[in-house]
Amino acid sequence: MYTTPNIASGVIKIYYHQFHLLCSLSALTIMAAQTYTIPTVDISPFVNNAPAKELLDVVKAMRHAATVYGFFYLVGHGVTLEEQNRALDCAKLFFTLSEEEKMDVWLKKSLGKSHRGYEPPGIQTHQKGLLPDTKEAFIIGAEVPEDDPEAGTFSTGPNLWPKSLEPEDFQIPIMEYQARMLDLVKILLKILALGLPEEWGCPPDVFDALAVNPSMPMRLLHYAPNPTHNNTCFGVGDHTDFGCITVLLQEPNREGLQVWYPPTETWIPVPVKEGSYVINIGDMVQKYTGGYYRSARHRVVNGGKEHRYSVPFFLNGQLKLKVTALDGSGVETIVGEHIRQRLIDTMGESGKALQ
Repeated sequence: MYTTPNIASGVIKIYYHQFHLLCSLSALTIMAAQTYTIPTVDISPFVNNAPAKELLDVVKAMRHAATVYGFFYLVGHGVTLEEQNRALDCAKLFFTLSEEEKMDVWLKKSLGKSHRGYEPPGIQTHQKGLLPDTKEAFIIGAEVPEDDPEAGTFSTGPNLWPKSLEPEDFQIPIMEYQARMLDLVKILLKILALGLPEEWGCPPDVFDALAVNPSMPMRLLHYAPNPTHNNTCFGVGDHTDFGCITVLLQEPNREGLQVWYPPTETWIPVPVKEGSYVINIGDMVQKYTGGYYRSARHRVVNGGKEHRYSVPFFLNGQLKLKVTALDGSGVETIVGEHIRQRLIDTMGESGKALQ
């Protein structure tokens, strides 16, 4: 018996595949056009002792930011604009000094392996194939007197202070700001601890020891204009931070920070939001959590004609603390040895002093 071909069915199939293709192309177009940005986390409920429901919302928001991005804006932190601006003013003040005055507190003049003082441009190289960073820095840590038995060991010792700057204009406000940052990261550690997987059975104070007598270098950074930017020369090259948590204060109306976002394999710009901080998870917390919290790659591209200043605070952790990965993998890391080795690997001749 002769049967008429099912032409209608074939036409439907063709239209279906065309429609499916158009939907896929539309989705790709939307993804290409979408601008990604790091999330914002408001911790004011923790600062103000809010009800439990509000605290839980903060924990969820920070957990999402730290597992997916490794970076987020922080608001509701309780640090005033006046305090932030004073820290930035200190950075600008230091970098108005002459080369001779800055070299008077040169990194290599710090006690032993304490790693304090002025770091000139071109010292640090984060990856093969990149030129050294163009940034210059002034590094301050916890103040440890020269006669302390631990003074001169890695990241431990007295700070170097420029003789030409009065203490009330520089040293005192810097140390006050450093203390504020330590208080802030203690809150962040609490929230991150509460965000760990419930099945791990971690107590809410699991990260507290990281902030007991910690290594906590703070850097005053200056990026000179670099209008001829190319793909091998950066203010800071592509890297992850070595320690636990970084709290970054940036000067308003300056661009440059970029974060690598694996889902799209693109660099996300991180514009400055006045009054906020940019928080990023470091390698040490990534190791401690077995990769649950993510240490994200980032870089600074100072391609404009303006000078750029920032003040990052790095919580490295208690240097002698040995941490075992919380995911049960058994991986152990000594905080100080991990940080020291990363500096040796990236700081060339200056890094040899830490060996």
